[in-house]
Amino acid sequence: MFSRAAEYAIRAMTFLARQPQGKLTGAREISKAEQIPMAFLWKILHNLARRRLIRSFKGLHGGYELAAPARKISVEDVVRAMDNGDVAEGCVLGLAECSEKHPCPLHDSWKDIRGRLGEMMQQTTLADLSAVASRQSRKGR
Repeated sequence: MFSRAAEYAIRAMTFLARQPQGKLTGAREISKAEQIPMAFLWKILHNLARRRLIRSFKGLHGGYELAAPARKISVEDVVRAMDNGDVAEGCVLGLAECSEKHPCPLHDSWKDIRGRLGEMMQQTTLADLSAVASRQSRKGR
């Protein structure tokens, strides 16, 4: 459903949200923990920093941290930063022309789903994802 870049960005941002406040996390640590290819992660982190969702600090003790509290960053914010749009926009079948005037066969069904998906992405924050990830990692021990 999400682009690979958006998926990796959500995972990287969730990893950062799980770190103690004030801790700078290196790209290598994120890459290893989330199994994101390093070359791809560099591009993602650069884009997230440019969009001011994370802060980047250079130097020996540098790294990355969230630019705002995890509860203030929604999944939609991250997806929009990576994909320049909403995952729920556009035709579900990928048709160039799909509108109320010229609907595709799934237009009416997708319209309802698109609305619910958009709401879920706006309401779900990195804090929510972080809490779920923390519970899952405790169960896995």
